[in-house]
Amino acid sequence: MLKIILNFLFPQKCLGCGKENEIFCPKCLTKTDRADLPEDNGVFAAANYQDGVLKKAVWMLKYKGVSQLAEPLAELLKERVWQKVQSKLKSDDVIVIPVPLSGRRSRQRGFNQAELIARRLSSNVLTNALYKTVHTDSQVNVKDREKRLNNVKGSFAVKNAELIKGKEIILVDDICTTGATLKEAKKVLKESGAKKVLAVVVARG
Repeated sequence: MLKIILNFLFPQKCLGCGKENEIFCPKCLTKTDRADLPEDNGVFAAANYQDGVLKKAVWMLKYKGVSQLAEPLAELLKERVWQKVQSKLKSDDVIVIPVPLSGRRSRQRGFNQAELIARRLSSNVLTNALYKTVHTDSQVNVKDREKRLNNVKGSFAVKNAELIKGKEIILVDDICTTGATLKEAKKVLKESGAKKVLAVVVARG
């Protein structure tokens, strides 16, 4: 009820055009810049992170907890890369795994933005297999490529390996820069028995 009242008094406005009752309207979503490199090493990206409106949307979801933005960002993935990724896989029982946060970051935020997006992409989301073993510095704050790779090295592990053994998996995350995080997560999943691991991200850059 409170949410309804607040929406009436302070209606949502599209981040792009200001249209009321739309936090990210379909027209503005369609206008977002496509990723310069839509597919690279098994990572499929829907958009360019340098697109101003998209960057703001990801930031507001991630750091301000505006969970409503997970829906349009998932729609962007569906429109641009989801079918392409699925065409690379043979199984009808593909597992979707959001890239996990460390325990500390999860407690700070109270949610995982990758999971919010993943649950709008598939009903077969698995969150109790891949986990973060240590808290690492945000990759955004690590500029050097080599340091990014070292920052995430050994930071993921698998539990309940029987859930992923022989399975095809799609990892979901919000942003990919060097790809270090996804590379490490994919490596750990494959070492634990996953048959094939691909990844989708909202934006690259």
